[in-house]
Amino acid sequence: MRWLWVRHGETSMNRQGRYLGHTDVSLHEHGIRQVKGLAEQLKSVIRQPVNLYTSDLQRCLQTAELLAEQMPCTVQAVPALRELSFGEWELCTYEELMANDKERATRWYDDPLQYSPPQGESLRQLGERVDAWLMSREQAYRDEPRAHTQIIVTHGGVIRWFQAAWLEQDPSRFWQVEGLRHAEAMLTVWDGNRWTVQPHFLSRREANE
Repeated sequence: MRWLWVRHGETSMNRQGRYLGHTDVSLHEHGIRQVKGLAEQLKSVIRQPVNLYTSDLQRCLQTAELLAEQMPCTVQAVPALRELSFGEWELCTYEELMANDKERATRWYDDPLQYSPPQGESLRQLGERVDAWLMSREQAYRDEPRAHTQIIVTHGGVIRWFQAAWLEQDPSRFWQVEGLRHAEAMLTVWDGNRWTVQPHFLSRREANE
């Protein structure tokens, strides 16, 4: 079983360094170009029909649709794959948080598993919904074991959660793992015992240019 993780293309809010959780914005022109470049690379790798799962937010749906134009797949929107909700901090920058809500922001940065943005989600809450969906995908594979690739188009926080909690088996490593940049991909493989990354599957820098 192979999971190909894709982070959505860039938006204008991402370019400005703003926390973008459940706020629903579309890709900007550069983000569209990023995804089209990635799709060109992936179409030579994904040759068989695959399932493509995506967060139901616009920036991911657009990314998924652009990928689907270049490869044989069906797109399925999954609300569980949404980014962390930043609540009252949606669309704020780090500098704005440090200036206006430093105490709560510092507490959250230091322990995102326990603390959450006001009216938002903790990392543990994000993990619970993401894990439940991922385990359902694993169970579906066990019920019908066959080698296949599933593409998962989602957000930086969701991918970091998988890297920390599933690959490194340590959710507290969330801030330390090297996440994907916009329109980059990461191939992970289940060998029957654990998930591993295929490091040479795709050049991270090439995927982003």
